[in-house]
Amino acid sequence: MIYSQFINKTSKYLKSVRVLKNYVSLDMSFPTNWVMLKNTPEGIEFLQNETQDGKFVSSFVCENKKEFLDIVEETLDFIIKTNIEREEKEKLFKSKVQELKSIFESENLDSLKGLKFDMEELTNLMSNEPEDIDRRDAKTSEPA
Repeated sequence: MIYSQFINKTSKYLKSVRVLKNYVSLDMSFPTNWVMLKNTPEGIEFLQNETQDGKFVSSFVCENKKEFLDIVEETLDFIIKTNIEREEKEKLFKSKVQELKSIFESENLDSLKGLKFDMEELTNLMSNEPEDIDRRDAKTSEPA
């Protein structure tokens, strides 16, 4: 982990970095609706507290060793990427529902009866998408 790169990519969420004897604590502030991990990788402790401003302060604590800090960085990357993608999908879903609602409001009943969704085509389209999330450590990718 190169700290300047880590700080730049997590600056929206990073609250503090503390060194306590032989341990490092990375304190992150995430929205309360974000999904966290059920299990953290071995050697990483995860503590979470809700704040008054409706966010979580999540602390990731590990020994001050490169291999553990790299795992924490990968875990945080996964959490941030997964939750941002989930938020974008929710916004897109709401937008598409609004589009569909406006079609139903503006078209006559006979036209709407002919409306079809090709689920097989949609499924094929979705299965051809590249896998964005690195699943090397599947045990860390379980949402809470």
